[in-house]
Amino acid sequence: MEEDQIIGIWDVFKEYIPEKNKDTAANHFVDFLVGQDIESSVLQGLVGYDTHLDDAIELVLGDEVEEEEEEDYSHDDDEDY
Repeated sequence: MEEDQIIGIWDVFKEYIPEKNKDTAANHFVDFLVGQDIESSVLQGLVGYDTHLDDAIELVLGDEVEEEEEEDYSHDDDEDY
C-alpha cells in the first residue's frame, strides 16, 4: 500500500471520529498498518500530514528503534573479550 492510499483511507474515516477519539483511532490504524507489513519507510513518509497520525507513527517507530537497540545490546553480551 502506498502513502497516498493510506492518507486517503485515513481522510475518509477521520471525519467520522470525534476529536477526543482521534488519537486512539490513529494508534489503532497505525497498528493495523504495521500488521499488514507496511514498511517503516512508508510510515515515515506519512509524517507531517496529520498530527494524530504523526503521534501514532512516532510511538510505533520509537518502539521499533528501542527493540533494535535491545537486540544489538543482547548480541554484544555474547562476545568474548
